[in-house]
Amino acid sequence: MTEQETPEAVARWLSLVAADAELSPYLIGVDRDRPTEQVARALATNADLPYLGWSEAEQRRAESYLRRRSFWEEVEDRCPGLLPERDAPLIEATLRRLTDRPDRSEKLALLSVLGRAHRRYGLRPEHQTVIDDALRTTVPWQEVESAATTAGDGPAWWPVEVLDHDPACDGVAVITVRPWRRLPYRPGQAVPVCTPRRPGRWRWLCPANAPRPDGTLELHVRAVRGGAVSTSLVHQVRPKELLYLGPPTDTGLSLHDGDLLLIAGGTGLARRCARSSSRSRPPRTVGT
Repeated sequence: MTEQETPEAVARWLSLVAADAELSPYLIGVDRDRPTEQVARALATNADLPYLGWSEAEQRRAESYLRRRSFWEEVEDRCPGLLPERDAPLIEATLRRLTDRPDRSEKLALLSVLGRAHRRYGLRPEHQTVIDDALRTTVPWQEVESAATTAGDGPAWWPVEVLDHDPACDGVAVITVRPWRRLPYRPGQAVPVCTPRRPGRWRWLCPANAPRPDGTLELHVRAVRGGAVSTSLVHQVRPKELLYLGPPTDTGLSLHDGDLLLIAGGTGLARRCARSSSRSRPPRTVGT
């Protein structure tokens, strides 16, 4: 492996480990520079993966991730042009997460993204078999196909840049993001959100505002005990990082006719609390 190929291989290995339900807890709270250096050294010298605290069976699985060809390479060999190389790692991580028996809320978020991807890439039964072989597991394709029938057309996700990360109060952050392409979001909808720090794990969030003229959105996030994604968004994500927003989905909160009662609660108070204390500018949004 060349010196130029090593960083990409290490990043792929970290992505696979993070998407593995049994191996991923190792990465929580770990300084990633340490395993990155150790894995890069193993690749450069063709040595075994150093002991990183797993059981023997987990160590063997981690080593299998290190040595094998990438998911995209295996799919590309049998179905050329089916998946873009740039998108394949996130598709792989999301599919793997779907097979890990996520809870109902997360499963709906995963299917929202995968249903749209199924339509966008025109997946057929023969493609599904190839993908299962590359993943070395069986995806519940009937559920993905069912989600695809109602997913509509368009991107499976929107890459967004983090412009600002404001720790509004203890355990709550206000994150300002700007999509690379304008997000077709309407008030009352929710969007699945994923961070590359936790690839393949999608969580529902309701943006605090409709897209501004420059396309920016605010996400008010509370760190949930044991919540890998929310904890990462609140305590680890920083400006200039990349996030992904899945297709906006109606939640039944749209206003049609009649009087309007606004109630603020939970993270909806974050912006007001933060701005009231600093007095730097008036609050702009208070949501639920």
